[in-house]
Amino acid sequence: MEYQIMNKKFRINQNKNIGKVLYIVEGEKTEIKLLGHIFKNILNYEKVISIDRRGKRRLKYVSGTNKNSKVFICNSKESNIKTMADREFIDKQIDILKNYDDEFNYEDISIYYLFDCDRQEDKPYIRELLDKYTNSREPSEDNKFDSIGGMLLLSYPSVESFIISNFEVDMFKFSKRCNFKTQTIKEYIGSKGYNSSNMSKETLENSFMELVKSLEKIGINKIEIDNTRKFSNEIYNYEQLHNNQYLLSLLLISFVNLGIIEFQEWGKI
Repeated sequence: MEYQIMNKKFRINQNKNIGKVLYIVEGEKTEIKLLGHIFKNILNYEKVISIDRRGKRRLKYVSGTNKNSKVFICNSKESNIKTMADREFIDKQIDILKNYDDEFNYEDISIYYLFDCDRQEDKPYIRELLDKYTNSREPSEDNKFDSIGGMLLLSYPSVESFIISNFEVDMFKFSKRCNFKTQTIKEYIGSKGYNSSNMSKETLENSFMELVKSLEKIGINKIEIDNTRKFSNEIYNYEQLHNNQYLLSLLLISFVNLGIIEFQEWGKI
């Protein structure tokens, strides 16, 4: 399904039935805290802490209005994109979730992988993974004999760019004057007092508007939400062509895919 993104009339539907969702995130703490705040404090999900058989705490968020909507968040095996090539690790995450929710299976779970794209050593894996992980619920056509699907949301950098986009306007210009040293970005966020606890429904709306405007600057005005291969590669190609990176977070593409972000006048192309 391909949509225009030029029409910016949208709303956040916190009561949307999203089914079962798994976020596999690169960072050890920040992404988990960020997603936890969004689902618990903005979308009114209830947090449930579970203990797996190895004694490790697992976070689950259940909708306060729709008990069929469940969100699980876990870390990747390592803090690099190579983890996504490790099928054994991803299988293990699903098996752990089944320990306390026996309804979890590959057939009815949406999987999203949140990773950064700021390390040179990751480049050999990026093209392959962008082409492989394109649909949140189903393996790609080229990968149809694989049981594992999921959508890769590769960002630049993921958490920091999302946090800033909640509070700033014209992220594209902001990116051009940013030197993309991770420590500098983190110091900027700290100096401004930006953090997930200050986020609200209104700041999420601002973040999505900034995402749309940045995509338009790049030259992207439509998204095929069921197959992100073309969309993701267009962004990556732009980055490589201009030898630059932009503060562009694709986290909210998962909200579009799940229907948490709804559009009033979108239609099929």
